[in-house]
Amino acid sequence: MNHEAWLEQADIYALGVLDGDELTTFEAHLAAGCPECERHIVTTREALTLLPHSLELVAPPPTVKARLLTQVAAETATPQPVTLLPGRWWGRTAVGALAAAGLLLVFGVKLYQTRQEVQHLQRQVAALRATLTEQEGVLLAERHELQRAAEMVASLQAELAKREGTVEAERRERERVERVVATLQGELGEHKAALRLLSIPQASLVRLAALSPSPGASARLLWNPLARTGVLFTSGLPQIPRDRVYELWAIAGNEPVPAGIFEVDSAGDAFLRLPPLPGPKRFDKFAVTLEPAGGLPKPTGPMHLLGSL
Repeated sequence: MNHEAWLEQADIYALGVLDGDELTTFEAHLAAGCPECERHIVTTREALTLLPHSLELVAPPPTVKARLLTQVAAETATPQPVTLLPGRWWGRTAVGALAAAGLLLVFGVKLYQTRQEVQHLQRQVAALRATLTEQEGVLLAERHELQRAAEMVASLQAELAKREGTVEAERRERERVERVVATLQGELGEHKAALRLLSIPQASLVRLAALSPSPGASARLLWNPLARTGVLFTSGLPQIPRDRVYELWAIAGNEPVPAGIFEVDSAGDAFLRLPPLPGPKRFDKFAVTLEPAGGLPKPTGPMHLLGSL
């Protein structure tokens, strides 16, 4: 007997229906040692044990039941001739047929149930795909909207930066204009004061001549002896370091009195309004010297301009 025949008998042996000489012969084959048949028996018994637990009870379709009843009624109405076979072949054939029929029925029900589950899962997959497609469309639209919003924000930020730059430039320009206006207002006030001095009969015009440190300089002083004040106009004085200033002196005899400090512009010009000077001294000379920043109570630097009443 080839080994395929032994494996067929192993299936029947695992079902517990092998008998007679075949049972004796097969058990002798196992006793002689056949690991393959032993494993086959164990595998078959495990499969038969687990098979009922792996299936759910499912009612077959009504059409199946109707076909079975019709077939049973037809077979009952028409007796079939029976051919008797030897006992052991009959037993083995009947048991094999019953086992095959049972397995076919179980597998048929399981196959039907599996097909139903597959169809149900396919419908679920189709629904999920449709939902996913819809969500992808919504997500794409939201991405486009987000990109458009980001571009709008970037444009607004650029416009805001541009406007901020414009506002900053306008602010600086306004501050510059305000400084110019303040300067002009100050000069206008000084010029008005100078005009008032010129309108006073007692006002005197003192010309200050250049000395060796600044030979190209000159100055004029409008002096009001009654108010003991005046205004000074200079031109041509040299530029000086930041730690130095020009200082005007009113001289009474040999005693100089500080009359104000000033700086010159790029052309060497300056305008100074004298504060009221102390009395009752009579000032007859005026001079300009170069002193440390802030001025000093007594002259220490070189004299650039000098003039007398």
